[in-house]
Amino acid sequence: MPMARHVFLTGPPGVGKTTLIQKASEVLQSSGVPVDGFYTQEVRQGGRRIGFDVVTLSGARGPLSRVGSQHPPGKPECRVGQYVVDLASFEQLALPVLRNVTKENRNSLLTDIVTCVQSSRTGSSS
Repeated sequence: MPMARHVFLTGPPGVGKTTLIQKASEVLQSSGVPVDGFYTQEVRQGGRRIGFDVVTLSGARGPLSRVGSQHPPGKPECRVGQYVVDLASFEQLALPVLRNVTKENRNSLLTDIVTCVQSSRTGSSS
């Protein structure tokens, strides 16, 4: 049985973490390696970052967060810094990927999980 390998990809904004995830998943898929997962991709408008989308490796895409977006009425607002998180979109797109993790496929799951630890310490956005 092959040894499990886990890679943690970290770095400041704009160094190419998402691009690396995209390229690695393309190479693995074209080589016949089954991969599943999701990543987050920044959304820009007029040269300014306005949020992030969650993108699955199967091609589905939806909003993850937006700057100052209005949250749905009657639902609690989830906010990370200046971003309002769209929990419904995350639950619809990312949770099924995570629920499909089994002992057999957990080593081929690619995820790009955005954390805001750095932004809370440095004041920058991740």
